[in-house]
Amino acid sequence: MLAALPPDIIAFLAVILRGLQLSAQSVVLGGLLFLFGFSRPLAGQLAGIGPELEATGLRWTARAGFVLAAVVVVAVVANLAQLVAGLEIPPSEAVGADFVGWNLVMAAAALVVGLVARSARSGAPLLLLVAAALVILLASVLSSHAYARLDDRPFFMLADTLHQAGASLWIGGIPFMLLALARIREGETRRMAGRRFSLLFTGAVGLLLAGAAMLAWGYIATLAALIGTAYGIMTGAKITLLAVLLLLAFMNRRSTHAEGKDSGLFRLRRFAEVEIGIGVTVLMIAASMASQPPAVDQTAFQATVSEIHDRMAPVRPPRLVSPPSEALSIAADSKTEDMELADKMWSEFNHNWAGAFVLAMGLLAMAQGSGKAHWARHWPLLFLVIGTAILIRSDPESWPIGPRGFFETLTDPEVFQHRLVGLLMFPFGLFEWAVRTGRLRTERSALIFPVLCAVGAALLLVHNHTLTDVKERFLIEFSHIPMGIFGVLAGWMRWLEIRSEGRVKRVAGIVWPICFSMVGLLLLFYREI
Repeated sequence: MLAALPPDIIAFLAVILRGLQLSAQSVVLGGLLFLFGFSRPLAGQLAGIGPELEATGLRWTARAGFVLAAVVVVAVVANLAQLVAGLEIPPSEAVGADFVGWNLVMAAAALVVGLVARSARSGAPLLLLVAAALVILLASVLSSHAYARLDDRPFFMLADTLHQAGASLWIGGIPFMLLALARIREGETRRMAGRRFSLLFTGAVGLLLAGAAMLAWGYIATLAALIGTAYGIMTGAKITLLAVLLLLAFMNRRSTHAEGKDSGLFRLRRFAEVEIGIGVTVLMIAASMASQPPAVDQTAFQATVSEIHDRMAPVRPPRLVSPPSEALSIAADSKTEDMELADKMWSEFNHNWAGAFVLAMGLLAMAQGSGKAHWARHWPLLFLVIGTAILIRSDPESWPIGPRGFFETLTDPEVFQHRLVGLLMFPFGLFEWAVRTGRLRTERSALIFPVLCAVGAALLLVHNHTLTDVKERFLIEFSHIPMGIFGVLAGWMRWLEIRSEGRVKRVAGIVWPICFSMVGLLLLFYREI
């Protein structure tokens, strides 16, 4: 079934599956950190609930193991389909690829984790669980860029091992911390638990940063490669979001050392929820980077600072008048320079008008937040306008304004992603409008908007354009990366506003509309010419 899909769609699905694999892998390793770094060593200090916490940790580790095994098997099928459909490699040869073998080893090890963790009892020896988790980590490294390098392979494998281990222990350990803090009732025990997790995560962050520095040195090496290649700017996106994670981790560390009331631990739990969301986004970016050649291998296609400046600088007004559809390349059998220019003008028109609406929503949200413009609460309805425009105009060759049918064009990954984003606009708008006007009053309803905002922005960060011109594709992606970062931050800051109280709530309520408005500004001055 997958082999029947276009190669680009399969490639996009492979990236998503790789991100899910890294997320499940993180929870498995985070479960081990919880078991061997927290519940067992501190069993005597956990006010009698040590066995309950260990049973909970084992249960969630088992679930993560089973999910990882299933995701890896599906990912193997998707990658095999990509090799067969995209590179036209015979199935018999594709099955023999190294990554297939290592991924199957990972799936088997994940299944062992699930079975052992599910059947284990509190206090039982779990060395097999540790061994299986180490095999998972090793298999992940052996199916990555690191093992594929012909030069300095041991260096890259060590760097990737440190990087993956640190990221997994940190991001995957946070859900277990939340589970523990939710079950510990005694105040001093909860503070002790918070300090213990802070210490464990500090070690994990050290591993992550050491591996990241080594990988950046080997895969990027120069500032030109960092800013002039797709791999480089995606690394920049990871660094930016990791900086936000480190800031949240620092604030959490302060909370765990606060004496007296539990308000610090309340903030810790709320910050930790945001850390999980942003952390999963970072893993998705890492998965997308795995489909890109390292920056050091893209020397022939690097964009210069001058080229980036020429494209990104807001030197002309937004394009608010559209070219006629008959001027586009879809109206002819072959492209001319004028038609290619009209295609780009059409795209700029779409992006610039979307930016005007997004900026208006951000400003109206600020106005409502000030308490002086109650009428501004209807701003989410503008999402319906944007969604309709995306579905109609984003791809002029497609239904309803183009000659190609609706389902026919869904096989194009760029069209598919545009349709998906367009459809997301409707629940975006309707749920948030209902929340803002009091039609929906539950916290769960209010959380719909930030989740969809963060998911949509994360998809933008792994969004790919099927262009044969590598440099042109990079320049388009260069503009999308900051939009995705601001979108992710807007979503999770809105989450924090809903879930927090006091000063944190007020600050988050100011930050997220600013981030949202920044997305609007970037869209408003988006250029392809």
